Amino acid sequence: MNILRAAAKHLSSKSGNSAVIFLAMSILFIGATAFIVDAGMMYLEKTKLQNGVDSIALAAMQDFRKGDSSMMSQAYHYADLYNIAPSDLQISITSDKRSITVTGKKSVDFYFAKIFDMTGAVVEAKAIAKAGAIVAADGIRPFAVEQQVFEHGQSYTLKKGAGDAYTGNYGALALGGTGATTYKNNLMYGYNVDLKIGDLVSIGEDFDTEPGNMSGPTYEGVKYLIDKDTHEHIDLNNMEPNCPRLITIPVIDSFDVQGRSTVKIMGFAKFYLDDVVYTGGQTEIKGRFVRALEEGKIGDTEYDFGLFGVKLVE
Repeated sequence: MNILRAAAKHLSSKSGNSAVIFLAMSILFIGATAFIVDAGMMYLEKTKLQNGVDSIALAAMQDFRKGDSSMMSQAYHYADLYNIAPSDLQISITSDKRSITVTGKKSVDFYFAKIFDMTGAVVEAKAIAKAGAIVAADGIRPFAVEQQVFEHGQSYTLKKGAGDAYTGNYGALALGGTGATTYKNNLMYGYNVDLKIGDLVSIGEDFDTEPGNMSGPTYEGVKYLIDKDTHEHIDLNNMEPNCPRLITIPVIDSFDVQGRSTVKIMGFAKFYLDDVVYTGGQTEIKGRFVRALEEGKIGDTEYDFGLFGVKLVE
């Protein structure tokens, strides 16, 4: 029997203020219960839906280099994992594949509110994910390459050997201090410091070069990274992110400077260390360029050096 009808029947059998108070309190209690339970259910379902569309957008953006088809396939895969029907999704990908908007909806059935002829409601959630070039990074290694168009899988010289230097600069950077010990530690473990917001190593920041070939520290540092790697890497498209031979280095404007001088960081790039050659007291490093995604601060920049990050912007 409908609760409101029961209350009305009770009212008809009573008289005076007590009956009126009882009916009023009953209606307030029922309404409050309906609001608390059904509003809580709506909030829970909206939260689950928001988590779902957030994950869908981020997952789809991981494949932005592979195009619309791969991005949509990834999106629907994650929609299935979150029990979101394709018909309840709207997905929009920008023409440059750098941004995706995912909107989802879900019907929520009411329980207590049905006594007020309210059967349910529809909740909606929206997520926008964006891919952008990494513009700030830590853990970078103390050498650099000059800005150019890099090709995935192509080998490049990351640090020059004897006779190939610009006025004494062979490609090494002084990060956090000068000298062989600092240089070697940065090479082995990456340049890591405690940073606060605004202190990240950013595009446009200047750094000192480290003149001289630094042969011994270079060989020992790179050999340390290569020896740590226990895997064989035939396909650079399927590298484990924590591979010790996969390093991030700055891309700079030019090494054509005199002695210890400053160079400007234009971006960051990822390379797979192939080998370190130590001949006649001189060391040269070669590595293959790898397009990659990783966590980090992203931004809009005209330069594309292949290292991207993905984040939710809404």
